[in-house]
Amino acid sequence: MKKGFKSFVSIVLFTLILTFTFSSKAYAYSENMKYFDFEQTVLKMDAGTTKELRVVSYYDYTYYLGPHTSAATYMECSFKAGTEKVVLHIGPDETVKNLFFYFYVDDKKVGTTEEFASIEVYVQNIDPTAVQKLDANKAALEKLRTYKGNNTEFNALCYYYNYKDLRDAFGPDADKLLNHYNVYGKNEHRTANRLL
Repeated sequence: MKKGFKSFVSIVLFTLILTFTFSSKAYAYSENMKYFDFEQTVLKMDAGTTKELRVVSYYDYTYYLGPHTSAATYMECSFKAGTEKVVLHIGPDETVKNLFFYFYVDDKKVGTTEEFASIEVYVQNIDPTAVQKLDANKAALEKLRTYKGNNTEFNALCYYYNYKDLRDAFGPDADKLLNHYNVYGKNEHRTANRLL
């Protein structure tokens, strides 16, 4: 009888230990747990969606978004030490398949700004028209870079990047950019041979 009771108690204790061990909230691994701890470090998101994640930062921080193609890809966060829910936004026109959100310590209590951790997002269901548009834009910019009218005074790519009003008015049309520079840009003292 004693042996049966001991076995019963052992099974109940083992069940309780398993229940409490696996029911407690644990954060995922972070590359730098001394500074950050994330609910997830690798996740999948569709283009055009948002996701809320719990983040623990032991110090104030800043974040840097790795290479991306959409202005609508960004993160909402407090930049403050503590536990918070950050919101990751993946733009509907995002074409990069692997995005990295880098969290950097930005706190006077820490003597360095080189400590970081990251969240990696695998972007799913990328819009093929966004990819085509990006490829067309790359080709157009390459034409500006290699434009036959480029010289020491005028570079179509520099002129294009330097002035938003010209990008909006002419797009990547090198002939129109050169014409504008010759007719108006010189007199307006616009810079056309280097990036500002």
